[in-house]
Amino acid sequence: MANIIFPSNTREIINAIRGAIGRIVYFTYVASSASCTTCVLDPVTGTSTDSFCPECSGLYWIPIWSSMPISGHVTWGKHDVLKWESVGQYFDGDCRVQIEYTPENVVIVDNTQKTGYVKVDGKELEIKSRIFRGVKELNRILVNLIEK
Repeated sequence: MANIIFPSNTREIINAIRGAIGRIVYFTYVASSASCTTCVLDPVTGTSTDSFCPECSGLYWIPIWSSMPISGHVTWGKHDVLKWESVGQYFDGDCRVQIEYTPENVVIVDNTQKTGYVKVDGKELEIKSRIFRGVKELNRILVNLIEK
């Protein structure tokens, strides 16, 4: 059986391909929260004492959004076709984005999966799952998305 020898610059090759065929994808997530300036915090519920507040809508905490542009290789699937399982039909995902594996990108993907969305080609999508890939070392993240 022959040994497979991967080039030592696999990461650079994949980044060059992504740079040639990729496009900008926006990962948007809640970076922090600010307290409402017109309400009072109810210590029991953790929300506003005024449920009709025009500034915070009664939540007391106002999300501060952050959007990070990342270059990625975008692949759209057949989002109109349903997958079949023994329990019925389900959507397997509308889009897949491949981005570079870096610690910063892992944090951005995790934050987006918890509190945000991804904007691809003018559409807002949610992260369904993420997969780390690479040979010898991890060098890319596959992000599976479904339309909101």
